Amino acid sequence: MPTDGAAMFDPGDMNLLLPLLRAAFVAALFSAFGALLFIWLVAPQGLKLVGDRDADAIEGRCLRLARTSLVAALFALLGWLVLEASDMSDAANATDALAAIPAVLLETSFGHDLTAQALSMFAVLVLVAAWPQRWRFASVGLAGLALALQASHSHAFAMEHGPSLLLYAEGLHLLAGGAWLGGLLPLLILVRDAPPRPAAETLKRFSKLATLCVIAIAGTACFQGWVLGGGWAGLFGTAYGSVLLFKAALFAALLGLAAIN
Repeated sequence: MPTDGAAMFDPGDMNLLLPLLRAAFVAALFSAFGALLFIWLVAPQGLKLVGDRDADAIEGRCLRLARTSLVAALFALLGWLVLEASDMSDAANATDALAAIPAVLLETSFGHDLTAQALSMFAVLVLVAAWPQRWRFASVGLAGLALALQASHSHAFAMEHGPSLLLYAEGLHLLAGGAWLGGLLPLLILVRDAPPRPAAETLKRFSKLATLCVIAIAGTACFQGWVLGGGWAGLFGTAYGSVLLFKAALFAALLGLAAIN
């Protein structure tokens, strides 16, 4: 049990839980945005070749994935908010941490951005529940907004303290990652459940989107790495540079896997 004056969470636990919750939040947003974009932009041509009954079933499974991802993102956001509130207020217990949440939401840029993300996700959940044709673009746009706002929690925003080319590059980086990686699960659902011809048509369309996403990810990553890492010296001589190189290696592995398939 925490004692008076003691932090609600051990610093070591905080250092572990915060990145995990933040990563879970971003991964869930990737999945939600990618699934909705896939249904709206990539899948329609293939689904026309499947037949109405099977198309509705495949689309329904993709929508369930999007809804599940949004709910998971909201739970991760709530946990992230509690941990940040505890850290900002030096909370001694859970009650103090919860009491600090209104101030964090209303008085900090972190809280403002997190609120905007939460509202965007709630709006998407409402739209996805009905999923009318005329509102599909709005659903994708709001999910994309929630994902792009994640850039405001990044190193780019911390350095620039406001809108900048670096911040826009981070937003584009996130959207491209969500469109590519978040579209893989719905793509798997369609390819697994659809006949060969619709599956092949969908794969061709997704490949074009994925190619554009990879170009955007690589370009924005190089720009951000150069600016944030401090050029060659920062890239090879700092811990941050080492993290960037590790991420580049993972990205190369993803490209290799995509090329094989």
